Amino acid sequence: MRNKFSIHIFALIMFLVFSSCDTYFVATQNPSSQGATPDITGTPSSFSQGIYETSDLGELCFQADCQPDYDELSAEFREDYAPEMAGNCSFDDDPNRTSQFLLHHQAQGINGLDLLLSKEDLFFMAWVSLRYQINPHFLLGVISQESYGDCAAVSYAGAEGCFQITNDYGRAQLEDSYPDRVESWYWNEGATDYYPDNIFINPIIWFGAEPQTDQYRMTLDPASSTVLGMSVSSVVNFNFGAIASALYYRWEDYFLYYHYESLQDTVENLIETTAEGKASLMASIYNGGIGRFTSALKAHGANYLKGMSVQTQDYVERVTDYCRAYQQGDQLYTTTYAIEEVEYLVDLLAMTYSDAGDVDWDGLKQDIRTNFFSSQEEITLVDDVKALIYYISTYDTSLAPEWPIM
Repeated sequence: MRNKFSIHIFALIMFLVFSSCDTYFVATQNPSSQGATPDITGTPSSFSQGIYETSDLGELCFQADCQPDYDELSAEFREDYAPEMAGNCSFDDDPNRTSQFLLHHQAQGINGLDLLLSKEDLFFMAWVSLRYQINPHFLLGVISQESYGDCAAVSYAGAEGCFQITNDYGRAQLEDSYPDRVESWYWNEGATDYYPDNIFINPIIWFGAEPQTDQYRMTLDPASSTVLGMSVSSVVNFNFGAIASALYYRWEDYFLYYHYESLQDTVENLIETTAEGKASLMASIYNGGIGRFTSALKAHGANYLKGMSVQTQDYVERVTDYCRAYQQGDQLYTTTYAIEEVEYLVDLLAMTYSDAGDVDWDGLKQDIRTNFFSSQEEITLVDDVKALIYYISTYDTSLAPEWPIM
């Protein structure tokens, strides 16, 4: 891995490259699902098509090297998103539903929010959606409710970034559950105030449009502990925040299932019989805490929200409302990536892994260049990003999705 200084310089150079690239939005139809075999629709590269035809996109772990020391969750504990469920907000997603990455949005925004996502944001949305099998529209709902798209937001409780990871409980839980993954991240020790405007990028340059609300992204090296002399935390950057949020949601899954066995039947019945049971459950834990959730579940069963705070009740309703609205959007986020842009994404991804990792990042970039760009100059978000993420995730055992330490 290149040293931090060279990564810093490379990030600055590639930021300028990205600044000249717009993120485009087009209307499209949702292709029908044909079971576990992905549809080959659109115009994926030949290498992407080969992956879709031969690989199970949900199997990202190496069989001999990436197995948890506990059983898988039961089938009843999962609620895979399907096209016919588009009217409801689901939490889980099946990466094999289609070969395309379909991230819908409304042309005129939702609830006054016209959420803008950069190329980097879209890649990391796809990254966590595929690897952790989370409905990306649920994640959009979380972003919209937590921060209104402002990845620089810092709450009075020290929660940071688009996904508002708290600097105490959230950080401690991630470090306890995924120490090899997140202990090397920079964590701000005193996140009590909003950062000054002068350390953020120009939204016109970054998004190609003026956002209706503050939607800041950090400048320079997202792994840096200071920017222009100001102390910052990595979790205010989209790549760190999206991964931290996904790790936390999967910790919720396993912690609830294995540490509250007496509630398994109640939870499984809730998921099976309530259209948005899993999404509401995960949102309520994320906002109110797993302790309050389990107490409310014991006292009220399927009506557990009665035992949660008014704030959490409102939070769950808003997240699921956003999620449904995004799913029903008549347009898609879509863009293209040149090889230089993909290499920059790999550098951003590398920053989220421990320096002790032995991944050959330069070799990975060269192999991506050879395989994905041998016959075309660009690959697409919609048609190629799932294949790209599958390829990266199976390149080295260190890159396989993480299991929480229970």
